Amino acid sequence: MKIKIRQAEIKDIPDILILEENVWPEGLRANEKQFFSRIKIFPEGNLVAEEIGTKNIVGVVATEIVKYDLNNPVSTWKEITDNGFIKKTHKEGEDTLYGVDLSVSRFSNHASSALLVAIAKLVIKRNLKQAILGARIPRYYKNSKDMEVNDYVYGKKGKRPFDPELAFYNRMGLNIAGILPNYINDPQSKNYGVLLVWKNPFFGKPFPKIWSWLFRK
Repeated sequence: MKIKIRQAEIKDIPDILILEENVWPEGLRANEKQFFSRIKIFPEGNLVAEEIGTKNIVGVVATEIVKYDLNNPVSTWKEITDNGFIKKTHKEGEDTLYGVDLSVSRFSNHASSALLVAIAKLVIKRNLKQAILGARIPRYYKNSKDMEVNDYVYGKKGKRPFDPELAFYNRMGLNIAGILPNYINDPQSKNYGVLLVWKNPFFGKPFPKIWSWLFRK
């Protein structure tokens, strides 16, 4: 099934919440108030993947704009996202697009990559320095007794990451920038978050408005 990416609307929230329930373990799902706040504060940064024909929402991404120093990372998801509400953390005019939430139906093969491409276009359009997200490592709990988190995340002897989510992000061009203990309350990830970064190749180039125009959609 083909999909299209569009800006999320308040009327989409009931369908988004169904998606959240199907995708995330209990305790990690965003609620109605959080999505209402995200869409109200930064509508351009909240996107849904919709099946063409059925209009079923099979993916959603929520972002915010922040000032972010990878050499001094914010230690928890709650702190960097204002507990998912972004009221206190979203700052227009700063340099980084931060991923607050990415939820995709397991029945959609292309929604994740399409949403990430759309986010990259938004970074270019806004002439931001980078996109950053804190990824889960949801299969680490199966390996934590036998493998240190560094080996699990980075892979031994230069191999690709063990976790399929990290491997997917790696294929999409995001690079691992660090590991944060106690990033989020997530038993499957043993509470670790993995910082991933995508650098805007056009940031700092001459004529940024031209690059923004090329990626305006």
